[in-house]
This record gives sequence, C-alpha cells and structure tokens, in this order.
Amino acid sequence: MKPSFTLAAIAIAVAAMACSSADSVGDGPSGPSGASSGAGGDGGGDNHSTGSAPSCDGPLGAPQDPSALPACCPDFGGAHCVGDVPADLEAYVGACDDGGYCVPDEFIQTGGVYTPPSCTSLQGAAGVCLSACVPKVAEVAGLLPQDTCKSYERCVPSISPLDNTDTGACKLGFSCDDTGAGGGTTESCDDPSTCVYDCPTPAIDPATLAPCPDGCGGHCLDEKLVPPEQASQLASCGSGALCVPDDVLEMGGKLIPKTCASIAGFEGRCLSDCLPEVAAQAAMLPKDVCAAGELCVPCYDPVEGTATGACSFSCDTGPAEPAQTLPDCCGGEGTCVPTQSVPPEHADDFGADTCPTSSALVCVPHAFLSGPYVPALCTPSTLIYLFTGQDVGACMKTCMPGVASAPYVDQGECAGDELCIPCFDQQGAPTGACETTAACAHDTCTDGGQLTWGCDGGGCVTAVCESDPYCCTDAWDSQCIDEVATYCYAPCP
Repeated sequence: MKPSFTLAAIAIAVAAMACSSADSVGDGPSGPSGASSGAGGDGGGDNHSTGSAPSCDGPLGAPQDPSALPACCPDFGGAHCVGDVPADLEAYVGACDDGGYCVPDEFIQTGGVYTPPSCTSLQGAAGVCLSACVPKVAEVAGLLPQDTCKSYERCVPSISPLDNTDTGACKLGFSCDDTGAGGGTTESCDDPSTCVYDCPTPAIDPATLAPCPDGCGGHCLDEKLVPPEQASQLASCGSGALCVPDDVLEMGGKLIPKTCASIAGFEGRCLSDCLPEVAAQAAMLPKDVCAAGELCVPCYDPVEGTATGACSFSCDTGPAEPAQTLPDCCGGEGTCVPTQSVPPEHADDFGADTCPTSSALVCVPHAFLSGPYVPALCTPSTLIYLFTGQDVGACMKTCMPGVASAPYVDQGECAGDELCIPCFDQQGAPTGACETTAACAHDTCTDGGQLTWGCDGGGCVTAVCESDPYCCTDAWDSQCIDEVATYCYAPCP
C-alpha cells in the first residue's frame, strides 16, 4: 500500500545518422576500394540486383554462381557456403555445418565487390540492406524493418540503438577503384538534437514484437537492445526479452507523459502499468485522465516527499508544483491516505483518527504502508486465553477502529500505542489481526520456517494455524503438512 516510486527514466535510444558516401567505401574489411560497380543504392523490394560483373576480383576472389555451392541459413535463405573468407570478414559471417562460411549470395556472385543498397531503418535512421544470415543481423531480425530490402534482408541502421556507436553496416562496401561513392545518402526524418519524435512512422513498431505476457500495453524487446541501467526498471518477458511500454517503443523513447492528478490531487504523470513499480501500486493509484493501460503516478512520494522519478521520465522537464505530503495521524505513526487508495476489502480496517474529515482521508499506520504487511505476533491477555483459548495474537495500533475498545485485551509485548489482538474471536472466526499481505515463504506442502496467517490468500494457512499455532509461530513442520489434508481438504502429494 506504500505510495513510493523510484522510477528511472526509461528510453530506448535509437539514434539516427546518415550513411555518407565516405562511409560506404574504403573503410570496410580489406579488399579493393572505390566506386561501386553497380550494386550500391539500387534498392527496391526484391528487385535490387548486384549489377554488371565487376572488373576486378574482390576480397572473395572471382565471382561464383551461388547455386553451385551448398545452401545455408535455411531460416532466411539467400546464402551459400564458401570454403574460405579473409580473416577480417570472418566476424561478419557464420560457420557452415560441414565447414566453410555462410556468405550472402550478393557477395558470392560478385566476389565481394558489392555495396549494400541504402534504406531507412529504425526511427527513420539511415541504414543499408544486409542479409539476415549475417549473425549479428539475425539476432535482431525481428526488430529491424525490411523497408526496400529483399525478403531475406533487413535494414540495419548505421548507428547501434543500444549504445549509439557505429555498427559498421554502412562501411560494408567494396569496389574496383576509389573514384566514386557506394551506398548513397539517406537523411533521418528525426532530429536527434531535440526531444520530439519527428517521424511519421513508429521508431519501433510494437506489432512486430511479441506482446508482454501479462497482457499490459507493451511488447517484448530483446534485452540486448535495452541499456543495462534501464533494464532493471522493466518486467521480464522471459527468453532474454524485456517488456517495454508501446509508447516508449513507438516514440523511440522521446515522449513526455501526460500530466494528471494523482493521490490526493497531487501532480503526477500517466505511466504504463507495464512498469513493475507502477503495477505494484495499481490498487492505490488513480487513473484520472490517463489512457487505457496507464495510471497516474505522483511526482513526489506523498508520504516522504521524495521524487519518484515519474516526472523526470524520458523528455519530461520535471514537476511544475513543489513536493507535497499527506498529513500525519496515529500520533505520528500513520499517514492520512485518500479513501480511494485503500483496497475495498480493507476499507473498514482504518478510521479517520485525526485526518481532516473534509478531505475523504483515512488513517493508515505506517506498518501497512512500508510494503507487504507482516504482523508482529504477541501473547494475548490471560482473560483472552481463558475465554477463547487463543494464545497467539498480533500487535495493532490503538488508532485503528475497534482496537482500543476491544474487550479483555492488554498491551502484552506490544509498543505503548498498541494492544495485543487475538488472531481469532470467541467463535473461532479470524479477526484479521494476524493475516499478512505478504506471500508465503514456502509452499504449504513443504516443511520450513513458520508461515504467516493469510499468506496463501486461500484460508488454508489460517485454518491450520488456528488449530496448531506452532505452524505460524515457530516452524511449518511435517505435522503442519499432515494437517493440510485435515483443514484444507487438499492433501499434499
């Protein structure tokens, strides 16, 4: 229930840089350099070709007919095995199962005298068409657009979307002299110096990615494409992918979340509930003007007054209002929380105490705001034991409804502003005092440390511990496991 958020600024940085004519020749792996012999910049779907035969032998030697060689790369096609390649080309090609190297057909049929055609890649960035049989391209083939490239190619940006470094894609050009240019020039539609995304199409189309497993408004991006310092703020999709909100993908990280009224009307921002820290506080965050799949996260922690990071997300320039905090209550041991931020099933657990009655606030002790609630156990009074037989209770703040007026209770081992409330009443019904909002430390069919009343959410632990408090005060042993069959009607295997 604690309204505390520490969201880092998450942005998928997809930089843009044109492939200049100087980049396209002479700087790649060793081989003849200079003007293309017809292969460069002539893209167009599956229709671009390698042009006329080169006037020299390239880094792969004389041109060969790819169809006379063993095929490779069955997932994409358009590549065959050659016996050897220059050492500085080995990093760009994969190995064939029966020896040799898997080389794209365009390089085989020209002997390597080939400059990949230019295209428009992620976020409108300049790129070139490279075969998906190139291992580094294959790793991110599902993310890269095809644009004007052949069916087995993808448009690789000249700048890495991970760390803004040169990918070398625009330098893979080979020609027979040094008098001309290869791959051409493609200007980016987005100005990288601004925090506004200018392109008419998404930087990354979410539809090309798998949806996040929990069904939130996000899709799964390869974790290698997310900066490590941002990865911890995202949920895992499994299989090496992270769940990224769709608007972050579409805008290339360049977005300013909508301003909204969060807890108690405090300034906030609309953030995706795909973000784990937002999802964890979903029960107490208002929606206000936010879109579907978003909740209004306060700019400042309403309890502590510290920045949550919600208003420094991506291109946000920060909150317009100063930090505000909710009033104290319960003798300084609680905070006045808006009633709508309290889960409905706990609405009757908290009262107004000293909170302003005109503001629809209730007093929630800090023990319930600092994370999953785990009760501090105590020994009820002698009278409680005589009347109910209960010898286990939990310390509850006297500012909570019904605690101070509870009959036959005393302070026991609890603090001065607390009383020891038994776990069950005279009729054997749970009082709720001993139930936790934390998950069980282990399964009910596994022996181990003590479990806490209510940790399973289904009543089994509570039922066992009502009969045998030892299971919730000392250890969950083999006897507790045997009692699961008796009180939970579901014997352990």
